Amino acid sequence: MSKSSAASWSREANGSVKEYQPPKSGILARLPSSWVPFAELARIDRPTGIYLFYVPHLFGTIYASRISGQSVEPIDLVIKNVILLVCNVFFRAAACAFNDNMDQEYDRQVERCRLRPVARRAVTTRQAHVFTIFLLLASFGCSLGMPQGYWAVAVPNTLLSVLYPFAKRFTDLPQVILGFQLGLGFYLGVAAIDDSLLRGLASLDTTTGRQNILAMGAFYLANVCWTIVYDTVYAQQDVKDDLKAGVRSLAVWFDGSVRPMLWTVAIMEVALLITSGHLQGFGSGYMALTCGGTMGFLFYMLSTIDLNNAAECSWWFRIGTLLMGIYVRFMIVA
Repeated sequence: MSKSSAASWSREANGSVKEYQPPKSGILARLPSSWVPFAELARIDRPTGIYLFYVPHLFGTIYASRISGQSVEPIDLVIKNVILLVCNVFFRAAACAFNDNMDQEYDRQVERCRLRPVARRAVTTRQAHVFTIFLLLASFGCSLGMPQGYWAVAVPNTLLSVLYPFAKRFTDLPQVILGFQLGLGFYLGVAAIDDSLLRGLASLDTTTGRQNILAMGAFYLANVCWTIVYDTVYAQQDVKDDLKAGVRSLAVWFDGSVRPMLWTVAIMEVALLITSGHLQGFGSGYMALTCGGTMGFLFYMLSTIDLNNAAECSWWFRIGTLLMGIYVRFMIVA
């Protein structure tokens, strides 16, 4: 992209025009200048997304290690999680590249997004498609040693990722679609450890099998609910621009009454976590730390957050999700 072309993509800031500026610090500043737009497209400088893609997989591996009839060695758990993390680095980058490519016309109308690589024409539509395919193949390549059950989940997971950018055009439910997609990471983690927990319907013939299916389903839906909460909070940053651009979302749909909707979804999340733990007999540690901690965290966030403050919504998305995953729901081992 030429300097004059780059300069044409600018934004207003305090009444003055601010042009796109190449990064001067961080990992992007260390890359060759020709690589920077693609690195920005992959969001390698924003690890929150990698974390959000990966953590459901981590939950799945730990959950499976608790309920599997097989003995799971700690080293196997670590190795599988390293593989899943690397897979998610590439898969999340592919999802971002595809989403930005599909959303380029919308992004040009949204203040926070208008300087993204495809939107500012630093990366062409064709280049973004090729880059997406490369990243997706890299993710699949890292997963080649995974069990058959893993791939049975990976296919719908990929299809939902492709569907997500279009959900904001034709529905008000992109956060729900994203929740179902990211939540599948839980099942991918389960399959990576013991895919017999997912294979076929034969397990429904036993009481234990039925309880496992129902309990895992409840935990999966709890992940869906959590995604709906944090991504709706994230979307609050762009509500005004989204309304002008015609972008649809739960934040736009419930504009003015988002908080009651978030409370409803949060209550559903806690109820689903309790249901999953009860069916599996996880005990008081899980109920107190996972369920009680989740309830306390959500209560504090939804009671204090200013949904009209973009900076506050961004903070809760970045830091809040980190605290939620590491400190609270990781306690399924309790």
